[in-house]
Amino acid sequence: MATKSTLTKTLDDLAIATDLLLSAKNGVRTYTIALTEMATPEVRKVLKKQLDEIVELREKIAQYMIDNEMYHAHDIEEQVNHDLKKVDKALDLAKG
Repeated sequence: MATKSTLTKTLDDLAIATDLLLSAKNGVRTYTIALTEMATPEVRKVLKKQLDEIVELREKIAQYMIDNEMYHAHDIEEQVNHDLKKVDKALDLAKG
């Protein structure tokens, strides 16, 4: 059985990675909206470059999470099971 510090570190790593992934996804949405609303070609070019960069970052974060079994993007049932295990771990930590 994993120790409390191991569980805490795992949950901390997962929380950080998940927050980064969600922030990157939000960035993609934000840049996409800004890009479609922009009339100036020069500004569109800058936004397109930034959009490409944030999409690449999102891919790297997602791959890190997949490689470390934090994210099961291609298997929803496995992801649900994984999430339920995280909930159980969090409840165990809360109990002390």
